[in-house]
Amino acid sequence: MDYTKSKSDQNITYSKAYKNYVLFILLLIAVFNYADRFMIGILIPDIKDDLNLSDTQIGFISGAAFTILYACLGIPIARLADKYSRKNIIALALVAWSLMTALCGTAKSFTQFAIYRVLVGIGEAGCTPPSHSIISDYYPKEERTSALAIYGLGSPIGVFVGFLAGGWIVEEYGWRIALYAFGLPGILVALVTYYTLKEPPRGFSDQNKKNSHNDYSTLESFRILWKRNTFKFMVLGGSMYGLILVSTLIWMPSFYERSHGLMPAEIGRWLAFTNGIPHAFGTLAGGFLADKVSKKGVHAPILICVFAQLCAAPFYSLVLLWPNHTGSFLWFIIPSFIGVFQGPILYATIQAVSEVKQRAVGAALMILIINL
Repeated sequence: MDYTKSKSDQNITYSKAYKNYVLFILLLIAVFNYADRFMIGILIPDIKDDLNLSDTQIGFISGAAFTILYACLGIPIARLADKYSRKNIIALALVAWSLMTALCGTAKSFTQFAIYRVLVGIGEAGCTPPSHSIISDYYPKEERTSALAIYGLGSPIGVFVGFLAGGWIVEEYGWRIALYAFGLPGILVALVTYYTLKEPPRGFSDQNKKNSHNDYSTLESFRILWKRNTFKFMVLGGSMYGLILVSTLIWMPSFYERSHGLMPAEIGRWLAFTNGIPHAFGTLAGGFLADKVSKKGVHAPILICVFAQLCAAPFYSLVLLWPNHTGSFLWFIIPSFIGVFQGPILYATIQAVSEVKQRAVGAALMILIINL
């Protein structure tokens, strides 16, 4: 189903069907990544009541406990991914964060939950950088933004599944069962990843790329990439939007529960359809639109990011200030669609300005700065 190989890496060929299979598996892993990460937003009220936690403790569990090591350890893990088997790192990371997500369901105190949540972040740090690197080796530059846009669907699909299924499970069976249900299946996907994905040669889709065999230290990679204004400004711009996106996904369920008196299942349904689905279409639209305008120059896709963020920003105020929940949710559709145009463009731009053996580190640096 997959590929043919000759004596030289340059003569390896992969069928379109196999490349699409790899992309599907990586997308599925990303769905687990984002579902496990953001489902906690819909569980917060029940976790808070059951463990008698304060808003500060909930903020730490849903934010800093996950984010700090997720962002910081992404770089050393990415260094390993730039040297060793990326698909093995992804499979191992998936097992780790899936087990830790399930263990969160056993927590009896703030300390236990915080420790497990930190370990979830460590595991998930091994997902995106090596995945971006693999996709960039399977897909040439002219197809890469679209491929990364499809991979980027892991975020909205994960949010959709996390809010919709998570809201139903927590209302019917409790927050502990919800964490078991989302954590344990990831182990099966990890086994499929390990046994069926093939590691492509470094720079496979960029056969003529210069310096493809240079091996940089982490500091050298950072210095080289940070000197490139495109990398610098895309990451800084992405960090500003990342602040809005993450805080929205984590705290909006609590906002609707406290301000509008809604139950978790109802909140989950509304957010799945007014955030998850528009987010998915926006991610695809951003990727395919960027591929279309890229012929007009390297700056054309970046202008899409600027325009999209300027258009999306005012609608978040309407979401928070609208007097009834129906109108608030409906206003949420617009920024959920146009606000995510930048995702695949950001990912593809980072991969384009990174040399072959810097790709995972480039993605990890992006994640670090955005999460800080």
